[in-house]
Amino acid sequence: MRAHRALWLAIPAVLLGASLSAGPAHADPIGGTGWTLAFSDEFSGTAVDTAKWNYRTDVKAYSAQRPENVSVADGLLNINLKQETYAGKSFTGGGLVSKQSLRYGYYETRAKINDGVGWHSAFWLMSGDGSTTLSPTARTEIDGFEIDSTSSPAALATNHSGVHTWKGNGSAASYNPGSTYNTGLDLRQWHVYGIDWAETSVKFYVDGVLKYTAPYTPSQWTHDYLNIWLTTIGYGTSPNPAFLPSAVQFDYIRYWQKDYYVDNDGPAAYGYSETGTWYDSTLTGWTYASPTRYAACGSAGNTATWRPNLRSAGTYQVYVYTLVYANSDANARYDIAGSTTYVNGTTGSSGWVSLGSFTLPAGTSTAVKLTSSGTGCARADAVKFVQV
Repeated sequence: MRAHRALWLAIPAVLLGASLSAGPAHADPIGGTGWTLAFSDEFSGTAVDTAKWNYRTDVKAYSAQRPENVSVADGLLNINLKQETYAGKSFTGGGLVSKQSLRYGYYETRAKINDGVGWHSAFWLMSGDGSTTLSPTARTEIDGFEIDSTSSPAALATNHSGVHTWKGNGSAASYNPGSTYNTGLDLRQWHVYGIDWAETSVKFYVDGVLKYTAPYTPSQWTHDYLNIWLTTIGYGTSPNPAFLPSAVQFDYIRYWQKDYYVDNDGPAAYGYSETGTWYDSTLTGWTYASPTRYAACGSAGNTATWRPNLRSAGTYQVYVYTLVYANSDANARYDIAGSTTYVNGTTGSSGWVSLGSFTLPAGTSTAVKLTSSGTGCARADAVKFVQV
C-alpha cells in the first residue's frame, strides 16, 4: 500500500514516531539537546513484554535458540545458556528482537557478559524477527558489541563494533567498516554500550567513552529500518560445559531520537501525501532502491507534502532531497512555516538542499509543501529535519 494513497493520520503510531513503548524520561544521552526517548524497556516486570519483543529462535553454529531460555526478573533480562540437546544441537542460547524497527538515533544498553568458553553475545541492529539470522530484508547490520567469551580474562576485555552490509538472504555486500579493540575492562562486569547512528557515521561507546567511529556515507545498502537484537549464541568454538548453566544479563534498552526523515515510501512515509496527478519515476532517490514520484509534466498546482511528527520543539535545519534531471521542474516551490523557497531541478547535481532553519513545535503541525510550477516535472522524494 502506498502511503500517499492513504490518510497519514491513519498510519499506526509505531511508524508515526509516537512511541510504541517509551519509558520514563532520561537525560540527553551523549550531550547536546533535543534527544527524546522513543523506545525503551527497563525489564521491570516479571515476564518478557511480547508486545515489544520477538524471541530469537534460529539454529546456528553450536546452539539452538529457545524462548524458554529468556526471562525477566528483578529488573533484568536474563539469557540463560545451557547444555541440552535441542533441534540437533548440544547447547541452547537465546535472545530478544524488537518488534519495532527504528532508524537514526542513539541506542544504549547496560549488559553483563557470561564467563566461560564458546558464547557470542551481541547488542546489534538489523532487520529481522529472530526466526533466522539473516532475513531477506537484511541490508544493514550495526554491531554495538560482539563479545566472544573464553576462559581468558584478557580475551573478555575484547569487543568488536562496526557495520556490515548485506544483499539479502545472507549474501554479503562489500562495505564492512569495523574495529576489534581491547576495552581495558572486564566485560563480565556491568558496562554501558552505546550506538549513535546518523546518516553519515556510526559512533560506538563503552561507558560513555567513544571507542570507534564507522564511516557511513550514503551507499547502496544503507539507511533501512532496523530491529534491536539482544542475543547470545554458541559460536566460534564449542561451549565448555564446565561453565554451564550460565547467563548473560541486560539491565535496560533505550533509544533516543533527535532528527526526522519523511520519505515518499516505506516506514518513513507516515506523513507523506499528494494532490493532483503523480506517477512512479524510474529515478532513484536518496537511498538504495528508493522510488521517487513525479507530477504530470507541464501541469501546475500539483502538490506533495511531508509532515513529520516531531517529538520535541526546537530549531531544525530542514532539507529537501532534490532530483536533478533535464526535464525536472525549473521553478519548484517549497513552503514551510511561512517561508517560500524556489528550487531549480534542472541544474547542478541531485542531493539535499537546505530550505533554512526554523523554530518548530512538537507534534504534526509542521509541513513542507512542494507545488509544481508547470515548467517541467516536479519530483518528490524525501525531507529531513535536523535539530540544531
